[in-house]
Amino acid sequence: MNIEKAQKAVCLALLLLFLLAAATSIAALALLVNRDVSVLPVLKASESEIYIIDGSVLSDDEYAMVVSLQGIVAQTESKIYIENSDNYVYVEGFVADHNIAVTEFSDPWELIDACRDCLADDGYVLFETAGSFTINTAATVSGVEKWLSVPKSAQDEAQLYGLVLKADMTAKNADGSYVHTYSSLFDRYKDVLNKNVIIHQSPDLVTLRDYGIATSAFCFYTDENSQQAFDFRQKVYSWANLNAPVLGWSTDELGYVEQASENGLFIIASDHSSNLSYLAGCNRDTPFRQKYAQRDITPDGSKHYVALIMSDGDNLQWCQNLPFTHHYIDRQNSAFDYRMTWTVPPLMAKLAPEALKYLYANANPNDSFISGVSGMGYINPTAYPRGYLKDFARKSVEAMGYAGLSTLAILDNSTSTFKLKRAMKTYADIDGLQGGFMQIADRYQSLNGKIVWCGDKPFISVRKSLWYSSDDGQPMSEWLQGVADEINSLPTDPTSENGYSYINIHPWSMTIADVDYFVSLLDEHIELVSAEELLQLVKTNVRH
Repeated sequence: MNIEKAQKAVCLALLLLFLLAAATSIAALALLVNRDVSVLPVLKASESEIYIIDGSVLSDDEYAMVVSLQGIVAQTESKIYIENSDNYVYVEGFVADHNIAVTEFSDPWELIDACRDCLADDGYVLFETAGSFTINTAATVSGVEKWLSVPKSAQDEAQLYGLVLKADMTAKNADGSYVHTYSSLFDRYKDVLNKNVIIHQSPDLVTLRDYGIATSAFCFYTDENSQQAFDFRQKVYSWANLNAPVLGWSTDELGYVEQASENGLFIIASDHSSNLSYLAGCNRDTPFRQKYAQRDITPDGSKHYVALIMSDGDNLQWCQNLPFTHHYIDRQNSAFDYRMTWTVPPLMAKLAPEALKYLYANANPNDSFISGVSGMGYINPTAYPRGYLKDFARKSVEAMGYAGLSTLAILDNSTSTFKLKRAMKTYADIDGLQGGFMQIADRYQSLNGKIVWCGDKPFISVRKSLWYSSDDGQPMSEWLQGVADEINSLPTDPTSENGYSYINIHPWSMTIADVDYFVSLLDEHIELVSAEELLQLVKTNVRH
């Protein structure tokens, strides 16, 4: 009798758990169904004048203040460009093409005075300093109210210039807590904030917020170790429109991307991106085109075909700064002439079109470009709401077409071929996409070159990843020799998936010199092709 009661109790408990899970799923579905689909904000750069200020002469507090002015001005017409190192090269062509008058400033207050008409009621919102979370709360207020974000260190000067305090993000309660928190500001402004974009930016950084202010986006940052912060981010994500971009970054990549994906949002790594409020306004009437010409290759039975693809091209900040990092410059200066493929974010064509134009124009003749993971932005497709993955994939292919990209890389942490195929089919169902490349789990190589077929469209997984770690227990040169030996030993059958290899290049642990050395270790029967060429060879020749 006691056993029967226990069994009934277990069954009842399981039933309750099932009902609870079902209720939770229904509630989550309701949150998705009741949300609109996002539309990327449109900004417009002035075609008559541009104001340039040297960012290197500004303190962090001053830089943050100018960034807020930059965003406020861009709500009407983008005019301000903060020059850092050589980044002005991105707009030189745009300025020349439109015969734009250039005015240079060295004093931030002179720039503020020149743009004063853009400030509402000569107002300012006070924040503590760069590094304080109040830099984000002030940015949110600046975007909605058009009040200049002013640090405490510059408050006296702001008042001398006749600016009027409208909101104080430094105000505290009797217990020392801040009056204005992320949560309180979100509740106050959520009905007027832009649901089409979210800024998740570390208070330690002074870049990116210009774009958030220009688009009236909510700007915040969460502690990945705080459940309360995680829950608040869930609240924000549930409020945003579906397929909206989250610009910025976090300290926990996996959890950060997973939560966004589960809520039907995508990530654009961009916390070090600058001047997006200006660059996004440099619109183009015609789509982009790469100068690389894809070859129609007849397979040779004595060859093993390899595509070298540089990963992390979903990272807008890295691509935006690419010409001035060692990878891109070293690639141009390399004595080797092998083919290599880079990944770039398709929305770079909208967010920083002049930067993408520069990349394409200055690329090595053997360089091609494909979309970074996983289309419009970084998502885990198997975690994305299935009902909205189709719209994400469709918009991704549209964005890729405008950016001159014909195929894409996809990143996911699931190793289930069933889940992956279900997700890949959503991409494959979109006309114009012929397949893609998959970066799966550990060092992206967990599927060891396996191809997932969706009809006649192949999705090729990483066979080996040039991703070195000190934990590998041997010097870099020996480790690369071992990887090269593995590739050299692979079969040369063009009708088998084993006759082809997608090799990922991890940019954070590999230099171009390392890749050059790896290529020098490959035997003569290894033929390097572009990503697009490998995809076409597999699609045309592999039995499936």
